[in-house]
Parts: sequence; C-alpha cells; structure tokens
Amino acid sequence: MKEFRLIRSSSLGALRNMALDEIIYRRYLGDGVGVLRLYRFAKPAFTYGFRQEPKDLLDLAACSADGVEVAKRITGGGLLFHDDEITYSFVCAKSDTGEPKAVFVDYRSICRFLISFYESLGLHPGFAREHPDFEYKSAPHEICSAAHEKYDIVVSGRKIGGNAQKRNRQAVFQHGSIPCRINWEMASKYLKIPAVELSAGVTTLGNELITVPPREILEQKLINAFSSVFKVNFAEEERFDDEAGVVA
Repeated sequence: MKEFRLIRSSSLGALRNMALDEIIYRRYLGDGVGVLRLYRFAKPAFTYGFRQEPKDLLDLAACSADGVEVAKRITGGGLLFHDDEITYSFVCAKSDTGEPKAVFVDYRSICRFLISFYESLGLHPGFAREHPDFEYKSAPHEICSAAHEKYDIVVSGRKIGGNAQKRNRQAVFQHGSIPCRINWEMASKYLKIPAVELSAGVTTLGNELITVPPREILEQKLINAFSSVFKVNFAEEERFDDEAGVVA
C-alpha cells in the first residue's frame, strides 16, 4: 500500500487554512509524497474560487465589520460558506486516485472515498447525474451550494457538500467540505443572493441523520474511507501548522 502523510490541523482562520492548502500542494510538487489534511475553521467564513470577484457576491463591508473572513482558494468553483462542517484537502498523483491515464478528469474515481464516507453513516449517496431529474436541475452557479453539476454528490435528491480542484501533470489537489449544519440565517447577512434561493436544493448531515456523530468520529470515518478506497496507509505529521509558519 502507498504511504501518505496525514495532517490534522488545528482550528484556523480562512486565510490561514487556504495558505496551508497551497503549502501542501506546492510541497507535493517538490517531494511527491501524497497528503490528506483534515481541518477546521475557527469561525464562520467564506472562500471563493480563484476566478471569482467576491465583491459581486458578498457584502464585504458587513463581513469586515463582523470579523467574517473572506479568502481566495487556489481552486476554481463557487463561493462557499464555512461554518459547522468537516473540511478536507488532499494532494497526490493522478494514478493514486485510480484515474485512467487517457482521461483528463474522472470525478467518479476521485470522489469514491466521499461516497464511501456517506455510506458509512448509513446514507445513500449518488452523483447528481444519476438522479432522474438531473437534466432539469443541471446548472453551474457562482455560489457553490446553488450549483448542480453532474458529479456533485447528492443525498435524498439534494446536494451535500462541495469540492474543488487544482491540477497539473504531476498532481491532483482537491479540497472540500462536508456540512454538518448550515446556518443560512447567518450566511444571508452577507450574501447578495437570498439564502432561501440557495438552501432548497441543499442538505446536510444534520438534515439526514437523527444524530450527527461527534466531529472526531466523522473525521476518522473520512480517513478510513480514503485509506480503504485508495489503498493508502498514513503516517501522521505532527506540528505541521507551526512548521509551515502558520500558527493557530
């Protein structure tokens, strides 16, 4: 089995979390050692894709006044609200995910570990493209939660979580969120699009489970799913936050 680094970061602000994601991506380009990182946001925040203009989507003055960080990702995709969630990132070779060489991106292969994770909770996840009315709902959107694209993961017919990628010939980097609950009332204070328009097609673990397991259990289930699906052993890395010059 392959050996990856496992990083469990402390709770950090959005800017620091995005900086660490860039650090593990760039480090992989140098040493070629795969990494799975689990992390948390110290307080509610927004991240946005590298091609987006946050001023078009958010009331930045209100965010600043309330101490809600707004951070740019190294990946594409839409604006995402981070609050009560499990957040991950990983970087590895294309071959580590089982992607065929002849295929540029195979989201089905890459997201198998997320499907396995949701199944471990007793849920019945699938890809949006498999849903009977996908062709009527399919649409990109500047807000991640409102996008409905073919390899989004859905539970009970509604999108759960979001994922975004950066890749080159050497590396596949992906990060994403698994929402336990979404405080739409809070998010609506800053979004320029009414939250009610976004929430209808979205679900969370809190919506789908009678009891949401503690964060530590959810994180371990995610680690187990990644290890099992991609045939990976982990060596846990200590004090990564400090060594990277990012102190909680």
